[in-house]
Amino acid sequence: MERYLIPGVVHACELLRLLAQNGKGMTSQQIEVALDLPRTTVFRLLRTLVSQQMLEKRNKKYFCGADLMNVGLQIINSDRLHQVAIPHVQRLALTTGHTAHLAVPHHGSALIVEVFDSPHPLKVASRPGLRALMHCSSTGKIFLAFLYYDNLELLFENKEMEKRTANTITNLPDLKKELQRVMALGYAVDDKEYHEDVRCLAAPVRDNRGIVVGAIGITGPATSFTKAQIPMIAAQVKAAACDIYKDVYQQHSLSQEKTG
Repeated sequence: MERYLIPGVVHACELLRLLAQNGKGMTSQQIEVALDLPRTTVFRLLRTLVSQQMLEKRNKKYFCGADLMNVGLQIINSDRLHQVAIPHVQRLALTTGHTAHLAVPHHGSALIVEVFDSPHPLKVASRPGLRALMHCSSTGKIFLAFLYYDNLELLFENKEMEKRTANTITNLPDLKKELQRVMALGYAVDDKEYHEDVRCLAAPVRDNRGIVVGAIGITGPATSFTKAQIPMIAAQVKAAACDIYKDVYQQHSLSQEKTG
């Protein structure tokens, strides 16, 4: 197995772990000694990691950078979000009668991480692990509207919007109008855009900084989840998103205050 390892990546991981354990920072000379690496190797590693904002240099010392800390926070928040959200996803399915799901943004798609099926025999559902297209899914529209709106041109520059159904939006001007509507309403609807005769609705889940970190939604056959039900369902989904925020972030903040 060792022969498949990339030495540069191994050294970078060792360097990151080393600095994570030294909150007061380290000089390049101290890093050379601690890792027993040549000066030129350490120099290249440091320049690369600083350019990627994984590390930052203050005077002569190196510290963990903002992007490295953000990656760690995202992992912690995503795991906490998933675990705490499970009962809320289940409750939403039972109260609406439709399949409920939780998604997180993942490399240009909406990754479904939790699903609770509708209690009714007639149901539609995706499975955990599915990566849904952004432009025609309700959870994807949430992420496009609240996370990626200012970079839509770059996001779709070399990426065609797949036409899944007759209702699928496939051009940027129409998508922008739809996302502006999402931002104004606080929820997104997939109105038979991803699958024929299937309607979905999702609302954003935010962290304690107000940043969207996930989306909770429901999926149902268009025959049972009608357009007339959208306002009522939207209120239930938005309430579930708010409850997840309270459980994940407000309680976490309170526990930190007590321990602090």
